[in-house]
Amino acid sequence: MFQVSREFHVVYPNVVGLERSAAVTINGMKVGKVSDIKLINSQGDAVMVTFIIEDDFEFSKSSVIKIYRSGIIGGNNLAVLTNGSDPMIAQAGDTLVGALESGMIDGLIEKFTPIEKSLLSTLTKVDSVMMDLDQVLDQAAKRHLRQSMVDLSSTMDQLNQTATSLNTLVQHNEAYLNNTFADLGRTASNMAKITDSIALINSATLLNDLSESMNALKQITAAMASGEGTLGALINDPSLYQNLEQVTKEAQKLVEDIKAQPKRYVHFSLFGSKEESSKEKDQ
Repeated sequence: MFQVSREFHVVYPNVVGLERSAAVTINGMKVGKVSDIKLINSQGDAVMVTFIIEDDFEFSKSSVIKIYRSGIIGGNNLAVLTNGSDPMIAQAGDTLVGALESGMIDGLIEKFTPIEKSLLSTLTKVDSVMMDLDQVLDQAAKRHLRQSMVDLSSTMDQLNQTATSLNTLVQHNEAYLNNTFADLGRTASNMAKITDSIALINSATLLNDLSESMNALKQITAAMASGEGTLGALINDPSLYQNLEQVTKEAQKLVEDIKAQPKRYVHFSLFGSKEESSKEKDQ
């Protein structure tokens, strides 16, 4: 609670991956941390590092603040290299001298060299592929490809418009859709109730009634076949057919005789007979 922190500044041409919260050590012991890293100007030719000493240890103003490898993968720290011959003590807010551990820049360049080579190789291959593609595609194919891209863009616009229209339609009919879904839910519930009711019917009783009906129908059919009852007599008595056939034949003869001698059966005159006319004149 009562510890006093002191803030110092160091300017470097390159911080080689130093990050905020990196440790600040004196003789290997952590006494602070990096609080801020920022560029001094818009050209980016210098970087100011601000660090905090959280210990009451005092060191000279001519001490060198060196960036060194911490031994942890991907991390660097600050080390305070004190100058015991300098009696002037560094004060909070001072800008101190900075240094880099020997070989850090070279090592950084060595790390980026394979990446640079790989990137150049990849770009070369991409350029070769583009050249080959340009040679394969003739002017007609290029025009077709451009037209396909235009058509695809138009199709996407139409899909976007359709989606917008659909969203608008759904928004305007949201209440109606909600009511429709509610009705469907009630219908499904009613169907479930009907299904449950059908399932509760005693299938054994239905089968028993059906069996009794089939037996009764079988008895009626048997009785008809044996000639019992009026219907059985009509079906089994051959005289009914013979009588009907005889009546049909006689009716046919009668029709033929009427056609042949109609005067025998029909007496019709619009003015009467000649005998009746002469009698009326005499009177």
